[in-house]
Amino acid sequence: MIDESQCSHCVQTYVLQAVAAEELSKFYYPPVAAVAISYPKAAIRQECLIEGELKGFGQLHPRSQGVETLGTIYSSSLFPNRVPPGRVLLSNYIGGATNPGILSKTESQLVEAVDRDLRKMLIKPDAKDPFKVGVKVWPQAIPQFLVGHFDILDKAKTALKDTGLKGLFLGGNYASGVALGRCVEAANEAAAEVTDFLSQYAYK
Repeated sequence: MIDESQCSHCVQTYVLQAVAAEELSKFYYPPVAAVAISYPKAAIRQECLIEGELKGFGQLHPRSQGVETLGTIYSSSLFPNRVPPGRVLLSNYIGGATNPGILSKTESQLVEAVDRDLRKMLIKPDAKDPFKVGVKVWPQAIPQFLVGHFDILDKAKTALKDTGLKGLFLGGNYASGVALGRCVEAANEAAAEVTDFLSQYAYK
C-alpha cells in the first residue's frame, strides 16, 4: 500500500547534467600529504626556541629554501597533551601543484622527505630519526584558482539552470576560495539562498 502522507519537501536524486559535470571536472586539485611526526624537544635547533620552548603557530616553506615541504604546524605548541613530556609534534604538508610526484611515494618516503627538509631549518642535523605518528594523502586536495576558474564555474551554474532543476546550489572551496574564513562566509551566503528558496515552497 502506498503511503500518501503529506510532506513539506521531497529530495530526489538525478544524474548531473552532462555539460555541468564536464565543466566541474575541469577544476584542478593537486595532491597533498599530511605527515605528522614527533621529535625529542632536544632535537629542535637552539635558535628556533623561545625561552627554551618551540612557540608559535608554525612556518611556511618557500621553494627558495630548497625544500619540498609546504609548511609545518607546531601541533604540540598549539594544543595540550598531544605528546609525552619532552617531545614535540609537528604536522607537515607536502605536495601541491608543483610537486604532484608525492602520489608515487610510500609513507616512509614521505616521512624521509619531510625529515630531510626539517633538518635544513628547524631540526638539528644529527638528531635521531622522528617517530611517525601518521601520514594521510589526499590525491585531490586543494582546488587551484587558475586563469579561467570562475568562467568554468559560471558555465557549470548556467548548465545546471538549463536543466530546469530548481533548488540545486553549488558550494565549497572550489566555488568561494580555500581560506577557512571565506568558506564560512560562503556557507552562510549559501544557507541564506537555500532558506530563501525553501521559503517559497514552505508547507502551509
